[in-house]
Amino acid sequence: MSGDSRDRSHEFDRLNAEFERLDAADIVRWAVSAFDPDVAVSSSFGADSAVMLHLCTQVKPDILVVAVDTGFLFPETIAFRAELTRRLGLNLRVYRPTIEREAFLEEYGKLWRSNPDACCAMNKREPFERAKRELQLRCWMTGIRREQSFTRREAKIVLRDYDGLVKVCPIATWRARDVHEYMKKHDLPYHPLRDSGFLSIGCQPEEGYCTTRVKPGEDPRSGRWAGFDKTECGLHKFESGGGI
Repeated sequence: MSGDSRDRSHEFDRLNAEFERLDAADIVRWAVSAFDPDVAVSSSFGADSAVMLHLCTQVKPDILVVAVDTGFLFPETIAFRAELTRRLGLNLRVYRPTIEREAFLEEYGKLWRSNPDACCAMNKREPFERAKRELQLRCWMTGIRREQSFTRREAKIVLRDYDGLVKVCPIATWRARDVHEYMKKHDLPYHPLRDSGFLSIGCQPEEGYCTTRVKPGEDPRSGRWAGFDKTECGLHKFESGGGI
């Protein structure tokens, strides 16, 4: 499964068929073997982010971890980020928007109320795209799962993202019980807000916006951008096709 993308051409269909049957740790090993040192794992430090961070650091302890701090994160998220960084010894790089929180509010006001797509583009997508360029990444891994929402049901395990980088989703096939069993086996913590009903945790610039509690029976991401026809911040577009 190993190989260098510079002189080998991998077919996505073949890889995805193979990866459907592989253990998540083996998929991480493939990504590291094929793209190291130009590989990273992104993390929102959300509800169950400890799973992907643990998986990746078990394979490569010093793997780059990229996080975006929008300036509107829950205080609990920042504390959780610090806890996991210490506990797992993360090689963490935090990227922030080019415009700081107070300047953003002064210029755009409560943009999340009227145009959450534009708010995400400036505060989350731009810093992440900048991180990929500055770190000269060829591959990044993420912990999205098909079970999380209808927009993710057809998510591929390996694909090219909108910038042409290889994107790998090692736990795409996992269900909530798989996450829970892994967390329990390795004594990993959930985000502290999970027990309060926040199953998918992003920004909360004010009460009731961008991240809200999830009702019993709803999918984990139903509490994101409630009231808007929006389910993703823009980092995940689920592109299909193209060779590595």
